[in-house]
Amino acid sequence: SPGTGTGPPSVPVLGVYRNLFEGRDEAFWCSYEPLFLNPTYGEDASPPFLLLASDPDTFQQVRDRTLLSSADSWVSPVDPPPPTLSRAADLAERQAAAYAALGLEPAADFGSLNSGPGQLPLYAERTALVRDGLRGPVLPIALGGSLLALLLVGAAGSYWVDRREREVRLLSSRGVGPGPLALKAALELALPALVGTVLGWLLARWLIAALGPSPRLDPGAQWLAAATAAGGLVAGVGLMALVAGVRSRGATERRARRSWAAAVPWELLLLGAALLCYRALRGGPGVRLVDGIAQVSLLVVAFPLLFLLGGAVLLVRLLALGLPALGRRGGRLGPAWYLAVRRLTAAPVVAVVMLAAASSPIAMLVYAAGLTATGERTLDAKARVVTGAGTALLTVDPLRRTPATDAAGTVVVRYLYGEVAGQSDDVAVLAIDPETFARTAFWDRSFADLPLAQLLDRLRAPAAAGEVPAVTVRDGPAFPDRITVGLGTTTVVARQVAEARLLPGRRLRQPMLLVDRSRLPAVDPRAGTSNELWTNGDPAAARAVLAAQDARVFFIPKDRERVFAVANLVGITWTFGYLTALAALVGVLAAGGLLLYLETRQRSRVAAYALSRRMGLARGTHLRSLLVELGGLLGTAWLVGTGLAWTAVLLVHGRLDVDPDRPPASLLAVPVAALAGSAIAVAAVVALAALYAQRAADRTGAARVLRLT
Repeated sequence: SPGTGTGPPSVPVLGVYRNLFEGRDEAFWCSYEPLFLNPTYGEDASPPFLLLASDPDTFQQVRDRTLLSSADSWVSPVDPPPPTLSRAADLAERQAAAYAALGLEPAADFGSLNSGPGQLPLYAERTALVRDGLRGPVLPIALGGSLLALLLVGAAGSYWVDRREREVRLLSSRGVGPGPLALKAALELALPALVGTVLGWLLARWLIAALGPSPRLDPGAQWLAAATAAGGLVAGVGLMALVAGVRSRGATERRARRSWAAAVPWELLLLGAALLCYRALRGGPGVRLVDGIAQVSLLVVAFPLLFLLGGAVLLVRLLALGLPALGRRGGRLGPAWYLAVRRLTAAPVVAVVMLAAASSPIAMLVYAAGLTATGERTLDAKARVVTGAGTALLTVDPLRRTPATDAAGTVVVRYLYGEVAGQSDDVAVLAIDPETFARTAFWDRSFADLPLAQLLDRLRAPAAAGEVPAVTVRDGPAFPDRITVGLGTTTVVARQVAEARLLPGRRLRQPMLLVDRSRLPAVDPRAGTSNELWTNGDPAAARAVLAAQDARVFFIPKDRERVFAVANLVGITWTFGYLTALAALVGVLAAGGLLLYLETRQRSRVAAYALSRRMGLARGTHLRSLLVELGGLLGTAWLVGTGLAWTAVLLVHGRLDVDPDRPPASLLAVPVAALAGSAIAVAAVVALAALYAQRAADRTGAARVLRLT
C-alpha cells in the first residue's frame, strides 16, 4: 500500500504472472517461496501480491514513491555441477570473508530469510554433521570387514603351501628355512595381489558412482581410498608370506603335541569386550539427535561385531568337540553320510575355520537387516499414530459420513479441550465410526492387550442409560470407571470399558478417550472441534470427497514419507545399509574361502574318489556326500549366524529409538527377507560348490591320480 510519498508511480506492466500459490513446485523459485506464500495458513489464505521489477531503477522508483521497506541482496548461483562438501565449505568461508571485509553481519535465520549468505553455510554444516555421524560407526565396520578379508588372504598363503607341497618339502630338506620360503611366497603372490588391489579400487569407484550415495566425490576421497588400498596390499602380502612361512615348517618338522595356544579360548576376550560395550550402551541412547540429525553411537556397531565374532568362534569350538562322536556314528547313516563325516573329521581344523568364516557374514547380514527393519517399522508406527492412518485431512467444516467417505477411509471428529476431574491436562475425545475405523486406522498389537476389533465391539456394547462406552489412554492418573467429560457447555458421561496403551490419532501427550460417534449427544461447537478424514488411499481423491461436501481442507498432518525425511534418519539407514553391503561382501569372501577349502583338499579327495569308484562307489553317492559335507558346514554356519544375530538384535533394538518422546517405543521386526534370502543363498552355494567338486573329480583320470599319490 502507498505510504506518504507523492503517490504511486506510473510504471509499465510487461506481464502478469500466473497464480504461484497453486503452482509453486518449480525449481526456479528455489527458496523464495516466502515472498509469495505463507505456509502457516490454510487454503482460505489469499496469496500476497508479488511485484517483479525489470531493472534496479524501476525498483528504486517504486520504493521511493511508496515508502515501502525493502532488503537489498546480491545473489550469485553456484556453478554446476553441485559442489562437494569441501567445495561448499570453501565457498562458505569465502562468503564469510566477504561479509567481514564489508563490515556486515550475516543473517542469522538462513531458513526463512533470503538476505545474508543464503543457505549454503547451513547446508555445509548439516552435511558435515551427517558425515561425522556416519564416520563413527562406519570405521569399525570397515575395520571388521578388512580383518575378515585379511583372514581370507591369509588362507591364500596356506593354499600356496598346499599346492606347492612337493617343492616346499624339497627346499626344506635342502636347508631352506621358513624365512626364505615366506619371501618366495610373497614374490610369487605380490603380482596377483597388486592386480586385484587395482581392480578393487577401480570397481569401488564405479560402484559409488553407479549405486551411490553420490557420484560426486571430494577430491581427496579417491586418493585416501588409494592409500588405504595400498596399505591393505602391503598387509595382505605380508600376511600371506607369514602364513606360508609358518605352514612350511610342517613340511619337515613334526610337533609331538598340540600347542597350548590353540587350546586357549581367545574368543572370550572378544566376548568380554562385547560385554563392556553393551554395558556402556545401556548407560545411554544408541541414537541421539544433534540439530535434528540422527547420530548413531559407535557402540551400536562395536558391540555386535565383537559379540558376533566372539560368539561364532566359541560356538564353533564347542561344536568341534562333537566331531569325534559324529565320526563314530557316520557309518550308521549310509555311504554318503559316512564319506562326508570322514572328510570332516579328517581335517577338523580346516572344517572349524570354514564354519566360523561362513557364519560371520550371515550374522552381520541378519543383524543389520533386523535393526533396519525394526527402525523402519518403529518410525512408520510413530508417523501413523500421529496421522491415525496413511494420511489425515483436517477441516473445521462439518463432515458427514457418506458412501464416498466410507470408500475413501473413515470420518473422525476430534474434541481437543475435554475437561475431566482429576486430569490436569485437557482430554482429547475421538468420536469414530466403528464400522469403518477398523479397516482404515493404523493398529499394532502392542497398543493394547485386546485386538482392535474387540475394543470396537466394547464401544458398541450396551451401557447404562445416558452413558457412552469409552476406551481410554491415560498420561497420568487413571480414569475412574464412570467419567464425566466437559466439552464446552456440553457434559458427556462415559463408561470406561477398556484401557489401551496407545491409540491411532494421538498427537499430543495427553489423556484420550475413544468413543462411538453415533452415541454422542450434540456437542457444543466451541469445544475445539476438528473434523478429519483418515485415508490410506490417494490424498487427492480424499480431498475431492471433502470438496463434494464444501469442506475446506485446513491442514494435512505429515504423512509417512515426510516424517521419514524430517527425522533425518540418514545416519541410521546408511550405517546399517553399509553393514548389509559389508555382509554381502564378506559372504562373497566366504564363498571364496569355500572354494579354497575344496581346492586344498582336492588332491586327496580326487584320489579317494578314483579308488572308491574302482570299488563300486556310485557317482550319485559321491555327489550326495559332497552335498552332506558342504550342507552340514554352511547349514550349521547359517544356524549359528542367525541365532547370534537375533540375540544381538534383541539386546540392541530398544536403544535405537530416535524419538523416545513420541510413541510408540521400538517395535521389533523380523527380517523375513534377509533370513529367507540368506538361506536360499547358502543352499545355492552348497549346490554349486558340490557340483564343481564333483565335476573336478570326474575330469581327473585314474593314471593322473596314481601320479599324484
